[in-house]
Amino acid sequence: MDVQGRRIVTACVAVVMALAFLPAVLTTAGAPTTATGFARTTPAAAPPASADQYAIQVLDSAPIPPGEQAWTAQPPADLNSVQTVAISGLIDLHQLYLVGEPAAPDGSGSLDRYVLARLPAGSSYAGGNSGNGPQGMTSGFAVSLPTSGPNEHWAQLIYESTDAPGGGYVLRIDAEVVWVPDRSGTEMIPPQAIAQLTGYTTLSDMNPSSGPVNVELGEADSARLAAAVNGLPVAPESFCAEDSLLFTITFEPPSFSSRPSYMVSEWACGSTVYVSVGATRLPALSDTACSLRRLVAGLLPAAAGGTREAVDRC
Repeated sequence: MDVQGRRIVTACVAVVMALAFLPAVLTTAGAPTTATGFARTTPAAAPPASADQYAIQVLDSAPIPPGEQAWTAQPPADLNSVQTVAISGLIDLHQLYLVGEPAAPDGSGSLDRYVLARLPAGSSYAGGNSGNGPQGMTSGFAVSLPTSGPNEHWAQLIYESTDAPGGGYVLRIDAEVVWVPDRSGTEMIPPQAIAQLTGYTTLSDMNPSSGPVNVELGEADSARLAAAVNGLPVAPESFCAEDSLLFTITFEPPSFSSRPSYMVSEWACGSTVYVSVGATRLPALSDTACSLRRLVAGLLPAAAGGTREAVDRC
């Protein structure tokens, strides 16, 4: 089976599918680039060791309607692209089939019912669409797939169909995934660093944070914060449309050390934590469990009400 793929380093491609497929917080955008070939070498039960292997596993998990035939010609122009979430590091693999009926946008067709009844456990219908393409009608739906472990960040399957020349329908099945690597030990905040924590009196969706409240922390609380940051998994780089900084933490090395300072920050949307060492930006981290945010709120005085109250939105 010919599997076609593309790697979207930071992508926001043409919107064909419904906006219901998008997550609450969009991420950095750019242009898609062609991916290398993908070899099917990963057993389905083995944890993927790379984003490419994860994409292969997700595509292999896609239920295929009975009676399908492989579509080996070029896809119709209406299926040249489908909606992708704009997430840094997105991998998209797809297969093409000739089938006897279209994918319906509302899950009511027999093709839809067949697929939805055979998805991996924990999957869910994520919405559908129909519309006019350059050469005809398109319709389809998307399903969200469960993830496990710190490396699997995002997974979904998209089923999209259009009329085939000569009868029947061309069905495109896309597997879209984001897989992030483990953190390097060199990215960890070293011990004995002393932290200065800054929260804010007021947060706003439209304006920068105001009323900074600075707190010099002792060794014990600094160590707790460093451990919390060091325990976060890597996350895709994200873009926050809001201009409101939730907090910053500056970790200064001991006076006798030549180590650089670490700067940690989180914005008042999403759950991405940014870390830099001097002028070097490290990979973004994920605080989806709000563990760091809650710890920060507990270390700030009541004057930093904007930051403290943000914990309620976790």
